[in-house]
Amino acid sequence: MSSWRFTGSPKAEDTASTVNDSSINNAKNTWPEPSPEWSSAIEEWGWIWFAHIYGFGSLFVLMTLYAFASLYRFRKTLFAKQKVHLRVMNFALMTAGFGRCLALFWDPYASRESTSVIQNIVLLTSWGIATACMTSAFSIMLLIFLETTRTKLGPPKLRNLPLLVSITVANIVYLILSDLVVWFYRKAKVMIFVCHVTLAIWGLAIFVGYFVASVRMWRNLGSTLQSRNSNNQYSIRDVKKLKRLFVFMSVASIFGVCNFSVSLYVSIGEFGVFTTNSYAKSWPWFAIQTAMRTMELLLSALVFLIAVESPKTCSKNSQSVSRFATARRSTIQSASESQTAAL
Repeated sequence: MSSWRFTGSPKAEDTASTVNDSSINNAKNTWPEPSPEWSSAIEEWGWIWFAHIYGFGSLFVLMTLYAFASLYRFRKTLFAKQKVHLRVMNFALMTAGFGRCLALFWDPYASRESTSVIQNIVLLTSWGIATACMTSAFSIMLLIFLETTRTKLGPPKLRNLPLLVSITVANIVYLILSDLVVWFYRKAKVMIFVCHVTLAIWGLAIFVGYFVASVRMWRNLGSTLQSRNSNNQYSIRDVKKLKRLFVFMSVASIFGVCNFSVSLYVSIGEFGVFTTNSYAKSWPWFAIQTAMRTMELLLSALVFLIAVESPKTCSKNSQSVSRFATARRSTIQSASESQTAAL
C-alpha cells in the first residue's frame, strides 16, 4: 500500500511505482489458493518465520543428501528386484527433498514481492512434483515391505513397481498441466482441487495399507512362531528386528494418515481453491504448514528406517524376513495338508 495522498496530478515516479505494485499484486492474486498478507504476516511472525524456512530448508537438504547416498548404500541388496525398488524410492525422495529445499530457500511459499510470473510457475510446479514424488516413495516402500514379508494386500495387479511409477508420472503430468492452465485461466481451478484431493486420498490409502500390512505381518509372525515351537527358525535377534519393523510401519501409518488428512482439509477447507477469502489467516496458515513439513520429514525418516531394516533382513548375513517368509509358507502348507487329510 502506498502512503502518499492524492493532491493533484501524480508524479511520473509515483505512477510507475503504483503500476509496478499493481502488477505484483495481480501476479500474487492469480493463484486461487489464499495465502497470508505477507508483509504484515512476516512482521507478526518475526524470527519464527525465518526459523521455519531455513530450518526446514536445511532438513530437506539433509534428506536429499541422505537419499543420494542411499542410492549407493543399497547396491548390496541381495535381490536384484528389491535393488531396483530401493533405487527408485530413493531417487523419488531425493527429488522430493530437492524440490522442497529449492522452494524454501529461493522464494518460500512465493512470499517475496519481487517474484516474477515465471518464477511463481516454477515454484508451484516444483512444489507439486516434490509432493507427488514423496507420495510415490511411500507407496514403493509399502511394496518393498509386502514383497520382503510375503504379505498379501490388495489386488496383485496393484503390487508392481511399473504401475506405481506410471501413477506418479501421470500425476506429475496432470499437476504441471493444471498449474499452467489455472495460472492463466483461474476459472479452471477445479483442476487444482481434483489434483489435491486425489493425491490426498491416494496418500491416505497408502498409509492405511501400512497399518494393515504391519498387523498382518505381526499376526503371521505370531502364528508361525506358535506352530514351530519345537523347531523354531528364529533367533531373538530376528524377532526383535521384525518387532522394530512392525513399530516403524505402525508409527508411519499414524503420521501418514495425519499428514494426508490435513492435506485433504486444506484442499476442501478455508485454505482451498473454493474459499471466498482473499487472504488466509496468518497464524492458522503458519501452524498448518509447519505441521505438514514436520510430518513429511518424520515420514521420510521412518521410510529410511524401514528401508534399512528390510534390506538387512534380505542380506546374506541376516535373513530373518526371508526365514519368516519361508516359515510362513511352510506353516500354510502344513495347515492345508492337515485340512486335506481331515477331509
